[in-house]
Amino acid sequence: MVDTDQDPGPRALRLAKAAGLGFGLDVSEARLLRVRSAVHVELPLANVVARVEAVGAERSAERQVRIARLLAERRAPVARLVQPERQPHFVEDGAVTLWRRLEPVADPDFRALGQAVRAVHDATRSSLPPDLPVCDPLTTVRRDLDWPSPWLGTIESKELHCRADRLTAAWQVAVREDPLGPVIVHGDPHQDNAIVTDDGLILIDLEDAGKGPASWDFAALKVGVERYGLGPDDYRSFIAGYGSEPGAWEGHAVLCQVYELLVASWAMRCSADSPQMAHEASIRVASVLGRGEEKWKML
Repeated sequence: MVDTDQDPGPRALRLAKAAGLGFGLDVSEARLLRVRSAVHVELPLANVVARVEAVGAERSAERQVRIARLLAERRAPVARLVQPERQPHFVEDGAVTLWRRLEPVADPDFRALGQAVRAVHDATRSSLPPDLPVCDPLTTVRRDLDWPSPWLGTIESKELHCRADRLTAAWQVAVREDPLGPVIVHGDPHQDNAIVTDDGLILIDLEDAGKGPASWDFAALKVGVERYGLGPDDYRSFIAGYGSEPGAWEGHAVLCQVYELLVASWAMRCSADSPQMAHEASIRVASVLGRGEEKWKML
């Protein structure tokens, strides 16, 4: 196993402050909000949240900016960038994106989440730029499996690599045959990636967004029922808010398998962050490989 005992917090604070100062913002009370594959830093006096990418993840920042600009132009309910024409902001050894801070006024509900996802899809269903970044979760899976985490080189990691290889052709078929068609997908719509404001529910965290099959945005909720213990009524509320559903077609099961692999490999990548995440990664890996049935947790 690889030693990854490094705290990303100080680096994130340093880069977030440098980016904020470059935009003329007050960064004097910057504080960490969330530490995962990327780190969120709040600049409360500027009413801004800075997202600091991991080293080498500059392309992720660029794709988020491209998607956010397009969705803002089409008035979709997603988080807005600060001075989008100047983003992403490259500082020292990393990329930072600055987002307008959203003030939550209520907890997200699944019907509203479905409505927001539908609004994003409808904003892009009829017109997609040809050079738009593509939603490619299996590439993300392979990247996370190869990340220098405690799982690197383990038997489990190799088994999940093989699973990703086996799913590649089926994923491509599902993309072509999705009955809901191609759109910009959020990629990971769940309650932690949504904030209810006075203007309604807003989707945040566009790191997995891109051109893809609309049914992909149902996979997170379907897996939520099967793995996280999400209530079936919550999934039905999401479908009611969206206004339609993928239906019982073969490709939807494939999308769910890919999503399970995606969030399992992500947990593996983040497993050095905390004992809780390391434990959760073990649970998810065992489940995906058919060696455990313990419920997953949102961390």
